[in-house]
Amino acid sequence: MNKKQEANAIVIESITQALLELMKVKDFSSITVTDLTKRAGVGRVSFYRNFESKEDVIRKHLAALLEEWLKPYEGRTDYNWSEVILEYYFKNKDLYIMLYRQGLAHISLQSVKDACGPKPEQPNALAYVTAFIAYGIYGWLEEWFKRGLQETPKEMIEMFKQESIFHSQ
Repeated sequence: MNKKQEANAIVIESITQALLELMKVKDFSSITVTDLTKRAGVGRVSFYRNFESKEDVIRKHLAALLEEWLKPYEGRTDYNWSEVILEYYFKNKDLYIMLYRQGLAHISLQSVKDACGPKPEQPNALAYVTAFIAYGIYGWLEEWFKRGLQETPKEMIEMFKQESIFHSQ
């Protein structure tokens, strides 16, 4: 990474952290780009060079988190995918609960769809299956968040194993 790219990465990180900090004390809808750039210590031009909107800051942050999280699992099949997903969201629970409480659950849903949902180039049958999976995962996570993440990921997995709906009749 050259110096210009490094400097821009710092700007992006500063803006992202500023928005997350402001969201802890203010409603997302009341945060202005001016508030954000002032808190981040950058100019408005820097904001608009990197982001289209405040929502874009969140989308890109979630995409980066997911990308980083997925790296150790690339090409592997020796893990329990449901436990891995739950552990990721549990680890980042403060962020996702804040998004939910701020009325930004749709951005969380989009990040799940981006990660494992349908892609335009997929044949219809595969797109329908991946849509089913993505919305199912999101519904599962959203309900867990609504209920305050009372269970750990391991407890969630055990709960699913015990429920009769998941057993052959």
